[in-house]
Amino acid sequence: MPTALKRTIEIVNEISPSFCAAKWYNATIWLGNGRTASCHLPLAHSIPLEEIAVDVSALHNTKYKKQRRQEMLDGIRCDECAYCWTVEDNKDNDVHSDRVYKSCIYNEQDIRALKDAGNIDPKTLEISFDNLCNLSCSYCNSEFSSTWSADIKENGPYQNLITPGGGTFRNAGAHALPYGNKNEDNPYIKAFFTWFHQSLKNNLTELRVTGGEPTRSPWFWKLVDECEGTEFSFAVNTNLVMDQHKMQQLIQASARFKQFDLYTSGEGFGAHGEFVRSGLDYQLWRKNLVDFATHGKYKMIHVMLTVSALSIWTIREFMDDMLALRKQFGGFQFHMSVNLLRFPSFQSINVLPAEMKNNLAVNIDTWLDSVAGLSPHESNQIKRLSTYLRTVERSQEDQDSAENKTHDLKEFAKQYATRKQLSLDVFPAEFARWLNG
Repeated sequence: MPTALKRTIEIVNEISPSFCAAKWYNATIWLGNGRTASCHLPLAHSIPLEEIAVDVSALHNTKYKKQRRQEMLDGIRCDECAYCWTVEDNKDNDVHSDRVYKSCIYNEQDIRALKDAGNIDPKTLEISFDNLCNLSCSYCNSEFSSTWSADIKENGPYQNLITPGGGTFRNAGAHALPYGNKNEDNPYIKAFFTWFHQSLKNNLTELRVTGGEPTRSPWFWKLVDECEGTEFSFAVNTNLVMDQHKMQQLIQASARFKQFDLYTSGEGFGAHGEFVRSGLDYQLWRKNLVDFATHGKYKMIHVMLTVSALSIWTIREFMDDMLALRKQFGGFQFHMSVNLLRFPSFQSINVLPAEMKNNLAVNIDTWLDSVAGLSPHESNQIKRLSTYLRTVERSQEDQDSAENKTHDLKEFAKQYATRKQLSLDVFPAEFARWLNG
């Protein structure tokens, strides 16, 4: 175990066995509809307008979050952090939860300074201005993609889905942009820029913009201009499916910051990847990734994998492709993070039959034993995936029956394929037969 990781475990557990520095120092804020979460694992909650009217930092320091912080200080396991507790209860000493990894990025002095649940400016912040996006990925929905919204407006809601997560695909996401496509008079965006200039920009270590697809949002380009002269690292989470002109804009923007990081998403290879992420052109995505790696000014390029029951089938081929790029460019560029999908529950890998999950775990372990060039963090996350496949039947927060989840996955996959004019032939025959069964 790396020394830094071991030391982080000691520090956070000294504070409490449920403590995580991310509840204070990390946040994602969806400004388009006023929602926030402390990392990518808990479900987002609404930011009360009356709270930001008193203090604009309540975009992060909601009363809800401060209650969760107090629970952590008291050694109580927050319900919303159930994924980390599932991993930690695994009893595999070589597999660590995100509670450790998300605390490890902060130094010991900063972690030990967190002695109460009160207001604080985050050090690592991710924001989204709106849901404008040109893709409609299988695990996404109208709240985060205007293309998903347009699909449901045009073709109607998905039918015969019975889990609560299935309800996500029955609405066109009017709640996603309550202030319209241009976000005029959006109090959350107004509060953000006030907070940004008031104190936030002086306390941030990293500001990351996500979407939708951020390069399609005029607010993204306004923020780029307003970040001139700042000291923090700037990052963008982009799907990279864009024309050459927009790509050049992004490359030029990367040179305006003291440090710039690019995050992009992918988990399926070729035609299978295009099924999972509807609207994706895999070769265009890869070309733009190479163009940015060649001409952009950056510290790191990150590739985020979202592992679901639909996306897991070509994960090894996808990682091989990223490792080939790493070899081409040298160093540890194209750093991969492996994230397990938890919502909607019917797309979780937990829904797959036990034998199928075990076979996937064996294949992943075989690949891991044979491949070179992974970082310790990547190896740990991939090992965690195979362990999860073998040992976890359902996540702690999942209340849906296996029968209902299986029903919804099969219904969703068929309707999704029909609407997007995609073929289930991109999946292995065993899985395709099970979907059609």
